Amino acid sequence: MIVGEHPPAAEKESSATRWWRTLTSGVAARVTFYVTAMLFWLLLAALFDRVPTPVEVVASLVEEFSRGEVFGNFADTMYRFGAGVALATVVGIVVGVLMGLSQLSRAFLESPVMVGLSIPAMIWAFLTVMWFGFGHLSPIATTFLTAVPFVIINVAQGVQGVSRDLRDMSSSYGVPLGRRVRDLVLPAVAGYVMAGVQFAVIMGWNGVLLAEWFGGSGGAGYRARYWYDANQFAGFAAWVVLFVGVIIVLDRLVFDRAARRAFRWRDATS
Repeated sequence: MIVGEHPPAAEKESSATRWWRTLTSGVAARVTFYVTAMLFWLLLAALFDRVPTPVEVVASLVEEFSRGEVFGNFADTMYRFGAGVALATVVGIVVGVLMGLSQLSRAFLESPVMVGLSIPAMIWAFLTVMWFGFGHLSPIATTFLTAVPFVIINVAQGVQGVSRDLRDMSSSYGVPLGRRVRDLVLPAVAGYVMAGVQFAVIMGWNGVLLAEWFGGSGGAGYRARYWYDANQFAGFAAWVVLFVGVIIVLDRLVFDRAARRAFRWRDATS
């Protein structure tokens, strides 16, 4: 190109297109959301005296870390949460596969699963605290009971979507049931399992926090309740920020990678 000439219009359009793609990318959308949420929070804090500012919440969070309250309480919560979700995943996959493969099992179990889906985590938290008292068992049971129906229903729907011809052919060739489930059904429903586990994590997280809130047996939910009862909303909001942060980290670092791995066969075929 001769010095002094203007760059071609195509180059200008290309540069503009790149800027537009950057501004409309997923990263830009997430940043915009966080900025908007922060501005909304500042507006609420300016309008209402009982809404703490971000600075006050961060100060309370730093104090909680300095007191040594964060790691111990979160360790209790993560143990209860992990045990409940792991149990819900195992039971949910087994029951979901059974419902998907057997019409009789589906007829027998469909109504209890629907009932489980309709009961909110708060009710399970009340019931498990009444049944099991304080300690680890109530939050684990609440997490399990809240999460397991979501795994079951997703896996069952995935199994029903597996090609009937493939299942009939494997049965006619005498392939053992265990091998059919391991080599045909489970790989085909990996995406459904991931979706069910993701729902289980979100609902189970609510369940474990509510059980700790009402059970008063330590943990992150108990600590949030402590500050709420003390009428110190900055301390309460600090724990809410931690709750949300844990879910975001799990979603970005665990589920995104696990979903890509579960769907790698689909991406390869496309």
